[in-house]
Amino acid sequence: MYLPMRFWGTSAGGTIPAPFCRCRVCENARKVGGKEIRLRSAFRIDKKIMIDIGEDFAAQAARLNDDLYDTEHFLFTHPHEDHFNYMMFWLRYVASDRPPEKPISVYFVGNSFDIVDKLLYSTPLIINKDAEYMSEKNVKFIKLDFLKWYKINDIEVMALKAHHSTAVCENGANYLIKLKNGKIMYYALDSGYYLDETFEVLKNFKLDILVGECTFPEEHIKDENGRYFCPVHMDLTSCVDTLDKLYTIGTVDEKTQIYLSHIEAKGLCHSELEEYFSKLERNYSVKIAYDGLSIDEDY
Repeated sequence: MYLPMRFWGTSAGGTIPAPFCRCRVCENARKVGGKEIRLRSAFRIDKKIMIDIGEDFAAQAARLNDDLYDTEHFLFTHPHEDHFNYMMFWLRYVASDRPPEKPISVYFVGNSFDIVDKLLYSTPLIINKDAEYMSEKNVKFIKLDFLKWYKINDIEVMALKAHHSTAVCENGANYLIKLKNGKIMYYALDSGYYLDETFEVLKNFKLDILVGECTFPEEHIKDENGRYFCPVHMDLTSCVDTLDKLYTIGTVDEKTQIYLSHIEAKGLCHSELEEYFSKLERNYSVKIAYDGLSIDEDY
């Protein structure tokens, strides 16, 4: 069965509405519902491949009337909890009608792979490394290197460094993807304003699809040293600056499908973000992603 690419979740770590918050954005989401409701960011490439699985994945599957039964490959950008949740292994194992006896492949890039030993095999949260649901019969952990192409099912991926760190890695990963129909996609959440080396790679590609972040949907001026409000995440200022540079170097143009995800309950709500970018005088156009939004590869 054909499945279009789909946003399972589009929030940053806090969700919208956030359970401990009564700010304007959260209260609006409770009142309006629909596209204003966001769970943690996760993205389905196709029925076989997902990017990131956070704390909300069970609720997302139920909410979207979808499942992970046929999913065999899980690419992770980095091991922060809103992007990676170890409960996926146990839930798959205890399912009454679970997938055939074939291990899922779980991919981390660079030092992010250290999470396998430092968390999964060293924490009391996991029974022990010999637990059957963590065995090689059920899950296979695979380390990817930055700047190398890998064939995963029907796509090819290359990880580029994000300007975003965790306790186990200096740089998270963003994924440059060659889709099976030949189109080029870049999935870049928790990117921060792109590193110079990342721009250097991207200038060699024309993107058909870009999924970027706007964690803080509000404008902030740079400080006296030219630094952005949050170097490891984007606000509206750094987001637009990034898109402008991608346009200048030819990586995006008026035909590129640009989507913004990983949105926190700060500043603008969904409808206001749509209005903001509709008034932005640029040659490229931007769509605000929402939970459940599908992208047809043959747009």
